[in-house]
Amino acid sequence: MKTKFTKLVGLLLVLTLVCSSLVGCGKKDDGAADDNKGDTNNEAQTPAGDDKEADNGGEAADNLKIALVGPMTGDNAQYGKQFERGVKEYLEVYNAKGGTQVTVDIFDDKNDAKEAVSIANKILSDGGYMAIIGPFSSTCALAMAEVTDEEKLITISPSCSHVDYVKLYDYTFRLSHVNALEGECAAQYIKDTWGSTKVAGIYTNNDWGIGVDEAYVAKCKELGMEVVANESFIQGQTKDFSAALTKLKQAGAEAVYYMGQYTEAGGLLKQIKDMGMDIHTIITTSSYKIETLQLAGDAAKDVVFLNGFFEDPDDKEFQDFKQLLKDKYDVAVDNFVLRAYDAADWLMQAYDKCKSTDPDTLKQALCDVGAAGFEGIGGDFTLNEERNVIREFYQFQWNGKSGDELGFEIMQ
Repeated sequence: MKTKFTKLVGLLLVLTLVCSSLVGCGKKDDGAADDNKGDTNNEAQTPAGDDKEADNGGEAADNLKIALVGPMTGDNAQYGKQFERGVKEYLEVYNAKGGTQVTVDIFDDKNDAKEAVSIANKILSDGGYMAIIGPFSSTCALAMAEVTDEEKLITISPSCSHVDYVKLYDYTFRLSHVNALEGECAAQYIKDTWGSTKVAGIYTNNDWGIGVDEAYVAKCKELGMEVVANESFIQGQTKDFSAALTKLKQAGAEAVYYMGQYTEAGGLLKQIKDMGMDIHTIITTSSYKIETLQLAGDAAKDVVFLNGFFEDPDDKEFQDFKQLLKDKYDVAVDNFVLRAYDAADWLMQAYDKCKSTDPDTLKQALCDVGAAGFEGIGGDFTLNEERNVIREFYQFQWNGKSGDELGFEIMQ
């Protein structure tokens, strides 16, 4: 964020990820569901009028189209809806400036890789899209990139963090850090803050969760900590964590890192409390959400949450956006709505810079804007030469207050 504080109430700001930034973009490595008020439906929105549109490879146009892909239904619909809100709110601001007008078509991939591939083919078949924003999960993003990259269609995922996403594909970008960095951050925090010697992991058994877990385990071992238990679960299916938690308890785990979504995080925290476990718990960025607190209740106290932004009270743009989300949609701010907003912002800053939808020209403009340092509503980042986002991590604790706010207070 534009202003940073060092003293936090009910909140720990401990570890800052320091990385050098390099200019330019490299080539790929050849070796390698609830409805909320104010939401519109999921039907595609198409441009009106007869003004010239740009195809994939065209020059500046009066009307542009982007495709938004994410889970709009199913267990992960909350994430897709946040994507939709973020993109639409940014485009409302952008279009109000006059000049080039941008519309968005919404595609529901249901967080299913096969559906994501089908949507990618539909988008390419329909034609006329300057870029895709999405999808949500690494699994869907990797599957979609197999199709879109061949056709040089720019794709910007707000949340995909798998290391191979920008490594293997030339026309992919993301707003998230590489998942390995988060796993390493969690391990370092456990070592430095709690001094734990026996640690455990609980991770979702998909591309994202496996990647985070592998980095976490490797870093724990590097730091001299013993990983005494490492349990996976199936997102959307696992409700009972008692067997996994019993293994942690019997193995004498002193700390555990949870790598999954909020839908399972709340239940896990409640079960840890109900079993009377005395164990330090750190939670992944994907569960830094009001829904986690609503599901967990008092069981969320003393739990540490990783995150890539904090709610700067002196950042008027951020606070205004937070209030808009509350008033218009009755939802809280989170990583997903912020990064979707910033993805659209990044894309249009790049377009305004190059005035072209030619994929190679637009790709270079995205690289240039990112390498110069992008100041987003969801936090600042720099893009390095591998097209990886370099941003800061923060650790937070809930202050225990009730209500519909996350309750992470900041003291100047």
